[in-house]
Amino acid sequence: MEKPVIYLDNNATTCPTAASLEKMREALSVSYGNAGSVHLVGNEAHRLLEEARGAVGLSVGIRRPQDGHVIFTSGGTEANNLAIFGSVRAKERSGGTVLVSDGEHPSVDECARALEAEGYRVVRVPTVGGALDLEFIEKICDSSVILASFMLVNNETGALYNVKAAADIVRRASPRAFIHSDCVQAYLKTPFTLKSLGVDALSVSAHKIHAPKGAGALIVSAAVIRAKWLVALTLGGGQESGFRSGTENIPAIAAMGEAAREGYGAFRERAEHISRLRELLDDRLPREIRVNKPVKGLDGTVNMTLPNIKSETMLNFLSGEGICISAGSACSARAKGVSRALTAFGLSDLEADCSVRVSLSNMNTENDVLRLVDSLAAALERLARIK
Repeated sequence: MEKPVIYLDNNATTCPTAASLEKMREALSVSYGNAGSVHLVGNEAHRLLEEARGAVGLSVGIRRPQDGHVIFTSGGTEANNLAIFGSVRAKERSGGTVLVSDGEHPSVDECARALEAEGYRVVRVPTVGGALDLEFIEKICDSSVILASFMLVNNETGALYNVKAAADIVRRASPRAFIHSDCVQAYLKTPFTLKSLGVDALSVSAHKIHAPKGAGALIVSAAVIRAKWLVALTLGGGQESGFRSGTENIPAIAAMGEAAREGYGAFRERAEHISRLRELLDDRLPREIRVNKPVKGLDGTVNMTLPNIKSETMLNFLSGEGICISAGSACSARAKGVSRALTAFGLSDLEADCSVRVSLSNMNTENDVLRLVDSLAAALERLARIK
């Protein structure tokens, strides 16, 4: 009899809940209309769209229109691109300084590279040990800064960055700078709002919160909308208040809204469950394996360095045992090269190449953790080590 699959790669994507799938089915079969159509079926689709907008907004502190606006996108990557390029293109002048952390997700880092190629000055803020170097930001910041984008939680290490402190520094030095945070890995795992982070916009994604893939959102402050500090990148029929044209993916958006409602309501219960699993993992993990603990981080992400065993070797062994973990960001896992996030954290190239990531969710059990621990112990005895 085959062992059941143990899924411990929740930073890559999550298993949709039954409620989010049911909401998607409703949107596909009952409310299948175009939300822009002014008739019975179109109105039903529009209802689902606005219902989801309200749920996602509430989950990040948007209770009234004056609090901010939810712009639905195809996912976190598009939300990050809209924030970065949309804010830069809205500026009356070209050029200036762009700040990002040195451990950003590729959907932010590649945008920064593109701006660099266009002649913008891009400065990458160090994050040794998983903490933003606030003194560095203080030293580098001046009125030339037009954009700053700092992720809230690192997807590979679970490090929780002090975005509020960084945003305050940027705001003092350059009041007209657009400040953004990629909150995809933080969403419904740690509490935050636009106001609590002190940012102009933040990005979230559906498939990280137990909804199907295909939806995300950029949450933007009302002040940014009024000041016209953001312009659309996708032109067309003017959907999403003109910021993201194209017929909305109502099934995915409706499912995201339902998952947001569930996650917001069960936030404390889920966090406590994941904390217990993390304690069990830390207690039972073989001592030869070093956990790369950030200065401040989330319990659900455990990055660990193996004793001279390549991550790919370990992943293949565990996969054969029916256990799914990863070696880093799923967006670049099949690409060759050492993780920038891990070397920025402070690991050597060899250590980064021998590191794996376990990411827990509320759907995991103590048995999942115990099976992982047993399999890791077996792997340490059997797998070849780098000389």
